[in-house]
Amino acid sequence: MTEDVLNSDEPNRKPSKKDLLKAFKQDMDSADTLRLEMVTCIEGWRDEYHGKPYGNEQDGKSEIVSRDIKRQDEWQHASVKDPFVSDEDIVKCKPVTHEDRKAAQQNQIVLNHQFVRSFNRYKFMTNVIKLYYAEGTVVVKTSWDYEDEEVEVDMPIFAIDAFGQPFQAGTKKVKKLIVKVNKPNAEVCRIEDVYIDPTCNGDMDKAQFVIHRYESDMSTLKKSGKYKNLGRLAKDIGKDTSANPDFDSEDETEFTFSDTARKKLLVHEYWGNFDVEGTGIAKPIVCTWVGDTIIQLESNPYPDEEIPFLFLANNSIPFKIYGEANAELIGDNQKINTAIKRGIIDNMANSNNAQKGMRVGALDPLNKRRFLNGKNFEFNGSQTDFFEGSYNQIPASVFGVMEMTNNESESMLGVKAFTGGIAGASLGSTARAAGGVLDAVSVRRLDIVRNISENLIKPLMRKWTSYNSEFLREEEVIRLTNDEFVQIARDDLSGSIDIEIQVSTAEDNSSKAQELSFLLQTLGQTMDMGMRNILMSEIAALHKMPDLAKKFETYEPKPDPMVEKMKMLELQLKEVEIMERQSRAQENQVDMFAKKAKGDLDIARTKDIQSGADLKDLDFTRKADGTEHSEKMQEKAFEHGSVMQQKKLDVVAKNNLTQQ
Repeated sequence: MTEDVLNSDEPNRKPSKKDLLKAFKQDMDSADTLRLEMVTCIEGWRDEYHGKPYGNEQDGKSEIVSRDIKRQDEWQHASVKDPFVSDEDIVKCKPVTHEDRKAAQQNQIVLNHQFVRSFNRYKFMTNVIKLYYAEGTVVVKTSWDYEDEEVEVDMPIFAIDAFGQPFQAGTKKVKKLIVKVNKPNAEVCRIEDVYIDPTCNGDMDKAQFVIHRYESDMSTLKKSGKYKNLGRLAKDIGKDTSANPDFDSEDETEFTFSDTARKKLLVHEYWGNFDVEGTGIAKPIVCTWVGDTIIQLESNPYPDEEIPFLFLANNSIPFKIYGEANAELIGDNQKINTAIKRGIIDNMANSNNAQKGMRVGALDPLNKRRFLNGKNFEFNGSQTDFFEGSYNQIPASVFGVMEMTNNESESMLGVKAFTGGIAGASLGSTARAAGGVLDAVSVRRLDIVRNISENLIKPLMRKWTSYNSEFLREEEVIRLTNDEFVQIARDDLSGSIDIEIQVSTAEDNSSKAQELSFLLQTLGQTMDMGMRNILMSEIAALHKMPDLAKKFETYEPKPDPMVEKMKMLELQLKEVEIMERQSRAQENQVDMFAKKAKGDLDIARTKDIQSGADLKDLDFTRKADGTEHSEKMQEKAFEHGSVMQQKKLDVVAKNNLTQQ
């Protein structure tokens, strides 16, 4: 029978809301041990950070607390925050494939607009870095803010006249839904109000649930439009949330509202995986309850179906979700400095400073009265008869110990103090030692910036990208510049992209700018103007001057009228010179043809004269050797023979006629 039950595939009974609420509260109780353990550590770190008394103070003695931890934070706070708040385009999206290029470009435009312009990133990053140092762990909850309003607008009514032409016949009132807010959001949560799955072993991807509690009111719950059963909360409205011994309200004024709409309620949100259908398969859900009333129970509304919480740990510990505050590293040094400073102050307070004494009998009553009133007086004896009190001399070893503890604190945190701080002599007396210290400071700061970027900002941007693909309106228009608008299609926002956050420290930017400046100084005289503007734009961008960088990049010098006229005249002069040279070339070509023709004529004449001379020589030779006479005799003989032949023919012809 037992084996049949174990092998049965029948679904479990669907749990009721009462059973679900009981199970959720049991999860919260199970996670409370881990939360209380961390809260206890954080409260101690927070007290040391803010310099609260240690409890061993004595009446009549100094109660000062040295704030070394907070001082180290304040020195490094601005340089760590600067990379996230100084640039207008902090997010860079790279496509994984060529087809995702357009989606990556549009995601980059949307995310930069949302993080830089639609989100108070300065306050957000300030809170993150403050908690990062003071508490060691930062919890950020992501969400989507939506707010609309239904208004009445005048809609024109059109009709057709007798000629078939449309015309406006009037207007009518039509209700129209206007979206006022539609954007992602992120808020920093108090670590005391977050319950984490204790079985996740430091990996939030393995966490099965996260519970967040916070204060709200009936008005806010109703305005959100996503909660039900609000009418049943009447019995919980009168309850003071501060009466809960486990909840410490953020408001320390002990002020409470008297009206129902604004009275504070303690709300719990359960985000995680749970089998609410009784099928045996846990699915992503969200459940919200106040007291014993569930006001929201639905599937996880976010497209990634993941828990909308991000955790950032300082000095993270393996297999633990929480980190360590700086007080864990230099808390002992702060106690040492506190003891030394209290001893110095008590020593000075108990000294006889500003007290005056005199030997008995050195002054008569009249001069004594003048002496006490600060007037000129007469005395008997020497100057040694008078005593002037002062502070006790403090040994130099006291300040040596303080300097040692300060150097040790700065070495552990990697922070260079403004007042000397880590000196090169502490690691060696050479310039190389000092350079090594500065390099270590830069690397340490860059590591902190990268930790915040990789474990908080990048995951936050990826969640926002996922939310945009689901909740952003189809025709959301993002304003880029004063005269340019880009239309974002929702389908293009869910592409496969890789998000990159531009982070760098002041030392890195200064080093890069110095190298580019040296290159510009070396090749600037012979470099093309376009390349020179590119280098100058990059240098300005590294110095956090985006406007100047843009001007350098798009700069085109305005032409000087005199210079332009001189250039035009020089151009015309060159054209005239070219035309003159071309004319000379043509003349030279004509001369060449004429000279060639004259040469040909001279050659022909020479040949003609030579032929005449040859002919004369031939005639002389023919006459000399009798050839010409022989030819004439032969010609005359030929002519005589022809005549005789003709006469014979005539006689024959006449005889023939006579015979007939």
